[in-house]
Amino acid sequence: MQIATAKNCYNVLMTVSPSEAPNPSSLEALQMQRLHEILNPAHTALLVIDLQNDFLSSQGKSASLWHQNVAAMQATIPKIEAITDQFYAKGRPVIRTITYEDPELRTEAGRDRFLWFEGNDREGEVACLKGTWGAELYKPPRDDDILIEKDRVSAYVGTELPKVIKEQGIKTLVIVGLKTQRCVARTAQDLYDNEPDLHVVVLEDCVASDDVALHAATMQELKRFYPPVITSDDFSRVWQNY
Repeated sequence: MQIATAKNCYNVLMTVSPSEAPNPSSLEALQMQRLHEILNPAHTALLVIDLQNDFLSSQGKSASLWHQNVAAMQATIPKIEAITDQFYAKGRPVIRTITYEDPELRTEAGRDRFLWFEGNDREGEVACLKGTWGAELYKPPRDDDILIEKDRVSAYVGTELPKVIKEQGIKTLVIVGLKTQRCVARTAQDLYDNEPDLHVVVLEDCVASDDVALHAATMQELKRFYPPVITSDDFSRVWQNY
C-alpha cells in the first residue's frame, strides 16, 4: 500500500506546477520508495572508514597522548558491527579503509600543511604510522573484506576505491566510521563529485568524532547537501524487506 501510494506521488511530482507541490507526507512516501530502491542489496556495498587503534583504543594516541575523548567513537562500534553482519549475511562487499599518516608518505606541500595542522610531526607523535599497532584495525577484518590503504583524508582520492566500485558493480555505497568532520565527510563529498551515478548513504549513528560540536555541524551539512543520511535502524528496516 505504501509503495503504491509512493508511485502515485511520483506521478504527481512529474505533472504538477511548482505552486501545486505535493504535501510533506507525499514527499515522504516518495523518499521511502526511492530509499527502498537505492538500498537494494544486489548493488549495495559497505564502506567502513578508519576504525584503527590509534583513533579508537584507550591505549591509542588519540586517547593516551592527546587526551581526546574517544567514548563517542567507541559507542558506534556495536552498531557498525551489526550493520556489517547484515552485509556479510547477504554476501555483499565490506570495504575497510586503513589510513597512514607517516610524514614520509606526504608530498612537500603536504608536509608543509601539517606544520599548521599537526606541528608535532617532528616529535614522532603522528597517529597510525605504517607497521605499528596504532595503525592496525580495532577489530580484525574477515578474509573476504576488501582492504584499501590511504594516506590522505579522503578514501576516494589516490586510492583503489574507484576501481573497486567499478569492478564490484556498486551502485550504492553505505558509509560508516571515523571521523565525521574529516574522513567521512571528505569521502562522501568526493564520491558525490566524482561518481555521479553512485548513491552515497551515510548512517548518522554509525559515524562519530572526538569533537561533538564538529560532528553535529558536519551532520547538518551532510543532511542538507549530501542526502540521504539515515539511521542504522532505518537501514535495517529497509533490508528486512529483501
